[in-house]
Amino acid sequence: MENPVLMLGGLCLDRYCLLNQFPVKGQDTLIQDTFERIGGCPINAAFTLKKFGLNPVLYSAVGAESIEKVQAFFHRNELPADGLFVIEDQKTGFCMILLDDQKERTFMTYRGCEGIFDPARIPALNYRACCLTGLYLIYGTDSENAVAYLHTFGADRELFFDPGPLCDQIDPDLLEKAMRLCTHLKVNEEEQRLLEQTLGRPLTAYFQYRMRAVVVTCGSRGAQLIQPEQTQSFPALPIKLADSNGAGDAFFAGYAASVLQGKPLAECMWIASACGALTAMTLGPHAEGGLKEILQLLQDA
Repeated sequence: MENPVLMLGGLCLDRYCLLNQFPVKGQDTLIQDTFERIGGCPINAAFTLKKFGLNPVLYSAVGAESIEKVQAFFHRNELPADGLFVIEDQKTGFCMILLDDQKERTFMTYRGCEGIFDPARIPALNYRACCLTGLYLIYGTDSENAVAYLHTFGADRELFFDPGPLCDQIDPDLLEKAMRLCTHLKVNEEEQRLLEQTLGRPLTAYFQYRMRAVVVTCGSRGAQLIQPEQTQSFPALPIKLADSNGAGDAFFAGYAASVLQGKPLAECMWIASACGALTAMTLGPHAEGGLKEILQLLQDA
């Protein structure tokens, strides 16, 4: 397999409920539509990595009740399924996504078996990099074993880390270890605040370890690229928003893919912005367009 990228984050099911409005606490509201997608941050990122000619290898346990539809999804989308393994007596985690007519999202996450970690089950490939999401670090001993594995992953390989909105639920000692290992960190403004509060120091303090850059997404105000020598700001691309779910994962993957292609980090940021924008124009976490559409968004901006 050429250009494999190890994806550590766990697979889950995204269950959408489309609403006109959220109910008042204790009251009722009508669901306008409902549907399910195979999701989770690494799956969302994998769709974007594929557009750049990379082979994302998602490592995840899957509950027996959902393995058939998961395997069918991987086959249909030509994603490598080598890293999937079945846990017979446990369920796959899921995320309930409530989306109102203002495109405001509310998430409710159920943790399933996707956090189980056994390094012997990781396909033995010459990985170019690893993409790690923070949800993978809230599974106790399994998460500790995953970070221990990353210590052996290779000092010459990139480790892209997206701590996610539950970053304050990660054990601080484990989070510290992950921060010292990563080479590129992607957060939004609220996650930056939570991380710095949990870690007790600014994210820029980790430039003394392996970290090369901190990327901060700022919603409609664009994003920032923080490096040891400078901070640069990048405006958001003008789009018609359909659903922002998965847009941050697409941004993360577009940035990672561009770094692996050896592009300057400023160019990586523009490409990442276009990847996030393309996904935000789509209902659901997976944009249908490819690299051509990503580059067209940049050209039109």
